[in-house]
Amino acid sequence: MVKVVLMREKQTLEVDYEGTIIDLLPLVGYSLETAVVIKNGSPVEEEETVGEADEVRVIPVVSGG
Repeated sequence: MVKVVLMREKQTLEVDYEGTIIDLLPLVGYSLETAVVIKNGSPVEEEETVGEADEVRVIPVVSGG
């Protein structure tokens, strides 16, 4: 299980997933354009893989003017 912390929603999910960040984001309602991802305390690229025992924090990107 991957622990996914959704920072905006202040919610923690346990997701049965093993694969890339780019494929994980849509499963939790985000995309690369709408979020920055921190894996086990470090920023990661979309090709980074996640799996059992990883913690992923999804931080929404703020834009506008």
